[in-house]
Amino acid sequence: MEESASILTLPDVDRVHFKKNFIKTAVCELRFPALLEFETNPPTLLQKELRKDFPHYERQQSIRIDQPTEKEYKHLLRSKKGDWLVSFKSTSIALETGRYTHFENFLEQLELVLKRSLRFLDTDFFTRVGLRYINEIKIEDSVLDGWIRDDLIGPLSRGVYGTVERFIQEVRGHASSGKYTFRHGFVSDKPDLYSIDMDFYNETIEADQTLTKVTELNKESFKLFWWTIGPKIKERLGNPLPASETR
Repeated sequence: MEESASILTLPDVDRVHFKKNFIKTAVCELRFPALLEFETNPPTLLQKELRKDFPHYERQQSIRIDQPTEKEYKHLLRSKKGDWLVSFKSTSIALETGRYTHFENFLEQLELVLKRSLRFLDTDFFTRVGLRYINEIKIEDSVLDGWIRDDLIGPLSRGVYGTVERFIQEVRGHASSGKYTFRHGFVSDKPDLYSIDMDFYNETIEADQTLTKVTELNKESFKLFWWTIGPKIKERLGNPLPASETR
């Protein structure tokens, strides 16, 4: 962190579990120095190692943003029910789910993937460790007040902008756990859905410190989410679950 940079400052809050959540997608991406052999060859041994828990395989092809004339391959490994996804390419491996329940369950799956894949990645550190949560909030009463913190949507809810066709804000900065990108606003094609998208990350992390760092990122992410939401969302979350029901 730059010495002159100030960090994200949020009230402390105890992380708790709720029976309901609004997480559409949760993903942890681990980037590493490029493995040239996987730019053209499929990760056969890695796929075999993960096959028991992620038996469904497919390959995607895309154009590289930095080199538009070159193609990039991404290898997707899905769980039997399709609720967990491991994506792999020559510079990263990621775990993703659209059926997030609680962090301990997510961390357990990440630990499994990391344990089985690390030796194939041929690295003892990650160039970037990122944890991203994309929440989608349905504005049930068509009144934004009470759903999202007024500091974020005050002018919008008071009609200052007039009739708004699109509302998206992005903030990037430093946090105690690393850096963050925070995006919030209406999903463009669904005017009654409000998106809270938080990506916390850090760079140059030793492989054996990955899970510890992800836990730190998650703690700060929850603090930002709790600061962002209004009383209507907190009511929909319900009462916190006993610890015994989150294991």
